[in-house]
Amino acid sequence: MRPSSPTPRLAFALMTPRRFRDRARPRTAWRPLWLVVFGALALLISPVGAQDDVATLETLKAERQRIQAEAAAQAAKVNASQASFDELIVALDAVNSLVDLQEARLSEAQQALASAQKQVALAEAREEEISTEIAEIQTGLVDLALASFTGETGENGHGLTAMLLSADPSEAARRRSLVEFQTGSLTDGIDRMRALSAEAADVSANLRSSAAAAEAGKVEADVRVAELEAAKEQQMTLVLAADARLESRLAEAAELAQLDAAKAAEITRQEEAIAKRIRRETLAAAAAAAAGNRPRPPAPENIATVQGIRVHERIAGTLDSMLSAARADGINLGGWGYRDSVKQVELRMKHCGTSEYQIWDMPASLCSPPTARPGRSKHEQGLAVDFTYNGGSMTSHSNPGFRWLAAHAASYGFVNLPSEPWHWSHS
Repeated sequence: MRPSSPTPRLAFALMTPRRFRDRARPRTAWRPLWLVVFGALALLISPVGAQDDVATLETLKAERQRIQAEAAAQAAKVNASQASFDELIVALDAVNSLVDLQEARLSEAQQALASAQKQVALAEAREEEISTEIAEIQTGLVDLALASFTGETGENGHGLTAMLLSADPSEAARRRSLVEFQTGSLTDGIDRMRALSAEAADVSANLRSSAAAAEAGKVEADVRVAELEAAKEQQMTLVLAADARLESRLAEAAELAQLDAAKAAEITRQEEAIAKRIRRETLAAAAAAAAGNRPRPPAPENIATVQGIRVHERIAGTLDSMLSAARADGINLGGWGYRDSVKQVELRMKHCGTSEYQIWDMPASLCSPPTARPGRSKHEQGLAVDFTYNGGSMTSHSNPGFRWLAAHAASYGFVNLPSEPWHWSHS
């Protein structure tokens, strides 16, 4: 037995899905000629100008990225322990800017990838909807065609054939309406099938395009991740060196305050400016990795006194030779070297906190104000000397004592931080 035919109401439901669009559309109203002309010009000219603007913007962005990358590469070559304050500030700004740039580029790539993946999901969902709707329409068309040609019984209990042959005038009107309805439904269903098929082709093309964009976006995001990691590695290297320098100079400033308060204040101000450019998250990560790796202070028996200056015994002979050579040239050098960590521990407890980590391991720039970690200063290791000349401070590069050291100290293994003429440490 053939399947029973759908009633007119059921057939209409099958022929009219939820998303069915009205076929009739109002005609566009007549517009003045000048509107048409200017509209055409806008269509012809605007895309070209927009494309030129986009190309120019991309060129400028690429140039900016190249300059920032070159600046960061130069910054990576900066010796933080020997660089001037201005040089280190420029270097830190360069590596920080490069990290910011790479983070922004990664974010853009991830957003583009997410957008492409969303388009893929939407296209796949629409493909499924179209497939389902086409199947529903096909079923309805088949049932409606069978009902039209066989006159199968509907829910009203009367066959279509009997209705068509009836001489009852009232049945004639019903017969005419039903035939018109079935004919229109068949036509609408076929038209809808054609529209869906065309849309399916467009959706399929969009799906392929979105899938390709998603794959390219994934590759782009992977490249950006690698670039960001490289930039952060550059940043970490410079930050660690800058932080080591910061701690050394802060310790110097604390000691120098007794002799030259103004110079000590200037050093502190400069190092605080450097501390502000040291990214907290970067330094915190480095500190966590290095936690517990503390330098061991020398034992008291390892400290020797050389011509009034206390230093580690391993450089005592070298220092003695250098001081004697200077004296032979008429240069009377003195100063102080080793100091213990007691005072620094007190400062850390005041400025950083009282926990074991805060006293010994937390980076100096995370304290308020920045405060060197105990044991990190060359003075606390007995490997640095703040020299005096004829008993007075040596704060000028024109000082005879500095000029002699600048000419001879390197041969004895001592190096100087250019911004501190008095401070010399052994390499």
